[in-house]
Amino acid sequence: MKLSDIMSAAGLTSWAEIGLIISFITFAAIVAYVFIVRSRASYEDARNLPFEDDDATLPAADGRRNS
Repeated sequence: MKLSDIMSAAGLTSWAEIGLIISFITFAAIVAYVFIVRSRASYEDARNLPFEDDDATLPAADGRRNS
């Protein structure tokens, strides 16, 4: 007995199709948001984050703050 036989006998084939459609719509929405909606300026800011020199202090090895 195949899995497709079990799915069709139980009447669950439509749920698999609905899940596939919802997953595709979610994927398409994420791609549209990343490549269309977000502005180029936000990517420029994120790209330069590692190069920004801020005066934040890092915690010392023993947990106290360096001044």
